[in-house]
Amino acid sequence: MTGPGKTILAALVLAGAFAAGWTAHGWRADAASARVQAMQSERDVAQAQQSQAATENKAGALLQHAHDQQDNTHDYTQKIAQLEAGRAADTARIAGLQHAVSAAATRNAQLAGDAVACRDLADQHQRLAALAGEGGAVVAGLAGLVRQRDAEIGLLAGQVRADRVLLLRD
Repeated sequence: MTGPGKTILAALVLAGAFAAGWTAHGWRADAASARVQAMQSERDVAQAQQSQAATENKAGALLQHAHDQQDNTHDYTQKIAQLEAGRAADTARIAGLQHAVSAAATRNAQLAGDAVACRDLADQHQRLAALAGEGGAVVAGLAGLVRQRDAEIGLLAGQVRADRVLLLRD
């Protein structure tokens, strides 16, 4: 081979080597880009999993709140029924006491002229005083039940307001 042929051949070899290096560099750049994309995809998957876990936690909390609210409502309904039953029993007892007072008053009027009637009247008076004391205790108990019921209604109203605030946020 002659001088110009060797130069051309050397130039071709040099150009081929440059092209091969350029191609290898392109492959390395593509591999690095693929690694960056894979890392970004992994971060995106991790972020999506965290978001899903947060959503599941929120849903669990809301379900627990709903369950607790249902339990509270059931307990409140049961307590109101108990209070109503107690009130009805107290009303019946008061009616009995009123009847006893009326009967005692009638008997006292009939026995007023007799000395024995006076002793009976004193006994009746003692019983009537005891009944009146019991009636006063019943009335005081009813007043306490009404205050307790009012307090429970106030608490329930607060619960409803809190639930409305929670629902409006979502």
